Amino acid sequence: RPRMTVRTAAALAGAALTACQAFGLAWNEIEIWAGTGTNRAVFVADWHDGRRPHALAWGYRWNGEATGLDLWRAVTNADPGLSGRLTNTLDGLFLTGLEYRRPRRPGDVLPGTGRHDARPTAYAADHTGAVYRAAGRWSYWTLDGTNRYAEGTAGRRTAGPADRVLSAGSWDIWSYGTNGTAVPPGFVAAAVHYPFAVAVAGYDPGTTVTDPDWISGHPFTNAAAALGRPTVDTTGDRGAVPLGEPAPVVPVYPAFRAFEVVSIGAGGHLTLGFDHAVLDHPDNPYGVDLLVFGNSQQTLLQDQASWSNGDPSNTLVSGECKSEPAAVSVSQDGGTWYAFAAPEADTFMHTLGRVYDPGRAVTNLFTNNAWWGCATDPTLAPDPGVTASNWTGLSVAAVSARYRGAAGGTGYDLGALDLPADPETGLKWIRYVRIERAAGSNPEIDAVADVSPALPYERWRAKHFPWMTDPAREADAADWDGDGTANLVEYGLGRLPANAAWAPALRVETAESAGARRVRARYAAATNAPDADVRVRWAADLAAPVWRRDALRLETEDPAAGVIPTSAELTTNVPSAFFKLGVRHDR
Repeated sequence: RPRMTVRTAAALAGAALTACQAFGLAWNEIEIWAGTGTNRAVFVADWHDGRRPHALAWGYRWNGEATGLDLWRAVTNADPGLSGRLTNTLDGLFLTGLEYRRPRRPGDVLPGTGRHDARPTAYAADHTGAVYRAAGRWSYWTLDGTNRYAEGTAGRRTAGPADRVLSAGSWDIWSYGTNGTAVPPGFVAAAVHYPFAVAVAGYDPGTTVTDPDWISGHPFTNAAAALGRPTVDTTGDRGAVPLGEPAPVVPVYPAFRAFEVVSIGAGGHLTLGFDHAVLDHPDNPYGVDLLVFGNSQQTLLQDQASWSNGDPSNTLVSGECKSEPAAVSVSQDGGTWYAFAAPEADTFMHTLGRVYDPGRAVTNLFTNNAWWGCATDPTLAPDPGVTASNWTGLSVAAVSARYRGAAGGTGYDLGALDLPADPETGLKWIRYVRIERAAGSNPEIDAVADVSPALPYERWRAKHFPWMTDPAREADAADWDGDGTANLVEYGLGRLPANAAWAPALRVETAESAGARRVRARYAAATNAPDADVRVRWAADLAAPVWRRDALRLETEDPAAGVIPTSAELTTNVPSAFFKLGVRHDR
C-alpha cells in the first residue's frame, strides 16, 4: 500500500478561506442606542456584500419582556437610515429585505472607497440595492452572556423576529445569504451617527471680518457654511482655473468661497453642535477624536506655476503652508468649556476633497479629469505627527496619495482634557466645539467631524506603516520586508510586516493508526485580528484542485504569545493530499 504524499501550498492573501476566534466589538463601543430600560441587547445586521465593514450594530434597551420584533422596531425608529420589509409567511413573520443608507444632510457628498488604500470605516459605504430587497435569505443568530462580540460563536435560531424572545445581554444577529443559504455572521462594527456639526450654537464674527468673497461680493459671515462635511469641490478663481469649472479641493487649492467657509475675526467666536456625543473612542486612529477643517494652503516650490487643476504629478510643494491659527475649545453642555493648548486649527493638515485615484477618475467632474475619484472620508484621522515640512519636494499627487482616502483636518484628542466621563461607557465625550481667532489674522472654518473608529486591520496598518511612506507598501498583497509573506497574511497570522524573517505558516504531519491515514495541519491565527478570516483547505489533486473543508476536524488551543494555535486533522484514504492556508478580509 503506497504511503500518503502530502504537500503544502503557500499562504496566499485573498485565498478562499473558519474565522479566527478573536474578540471584536464591545458594549461600550456601540454608538447608537434605542429605547429605555435596564435590559440591553445589540441588533446586528450582516449583509455579506463584500463591503467593509459588512456588518453593523445598534444597541437596544428595554424593561420586562421583548422580542426580536420589538428590537427591530426600536432600532429602525432610532436610525432612519436603516429600513426593511417584514413579510408574513406560513411559518411566521420573517425579514425579506434590509437596507442601510449613511446619515447625510442635503448637499453632502458621501465618501467612497474607490481604491484599497482608501481605508474603510462604518461611514464608508451604504448597504443598498435590489439584492437586499428581494433575493436571498436572512437567517437569525444569537450570542448570549458576553459584552464583547466573538465572531464564530453565535448560535443559529429558527424562530422569526416576533417569536424570538430577547435575553438581556445578548447579540441578536440578522445575517444575509444568497441562494437560500444561511450564512454565519462575521466581524461587526458599530453604526455611526451623522459625523458632522448639525447646528450653529453661537456666532460672533468679531471686528475684523471685512473682506468679502471677491467673486460674489458676499461676506464670510454665513456660519451655516461650517455645518455638514468639508468642501469637496470648489470653483475656479478667475485665474489659472476657469470660474465655471469645478475644482477639487487639494492642499494647494483650498475652499475659498463665502458659501464654503465662515470667518472669525478679533473678539469673535463660532460655536458648533453635534446631534450626539462625540466619544474619546479607544479605537480611533492615532488617538484623534475630533477633526477641525479650515482652508489653510500648502505653498508651491518657488519655480512652480500656480495651480491650474491639471496633472497633480507635475506640481511640487514646499515645506511651508499659509495658515490663520484658531483656538479650539469643547464642551458637553455648551456652558462649561475645556480648551486645547495645541494644536491650532486652520493650520495643518490641509483639506483634500477627493481621493487621488487615476484608475477610477470621475470623468465628468471637469474637462480632462484623469486623477480625482470619489469623495474623501472626513471621519478618517490623518497622522497628527506629520508636519508641513515632511512634504517638501513632493508632488501634489504624492501628497494626496498619502491621505489614504482621508480628508485631512487638524486632529484633537479628547483624552488630553479633564472631561467628565460618561458613567455607562466610561468614555469622555463632548457635544459642542467653539473656535476663536488665535493670532493676527482671521481663520476660516469649513467643518468639524467626529472621527470614525478604525477597523482592526486598519489600526494594524497604521501601527506598522508610517503615514509618510508610500501607501503601496501597505497594500494587502505587498511584501514590504521581502520575506515572501504578504501583509494581509502577516496580519492574520499574528506576524510583523517588517521583520524580514521567513517562517513556515503551515506545518503538516502524517501518521497511520489502525489502518487509517491521518494528516494534521498546524497553523496559528492572530488573537487581535477579528476582521481576518484564516482557514486551511485541502485537495486530493493539485493539477485540478477542488479545495475542500469537509472531513477536516478543527481543534484550537488556548491563545499564547498573541496567536491561537490551531490544528486541522484529516482522516482519508486518498493517496495524496495538498493543503493550503489562506487569509482574507472577513466576508
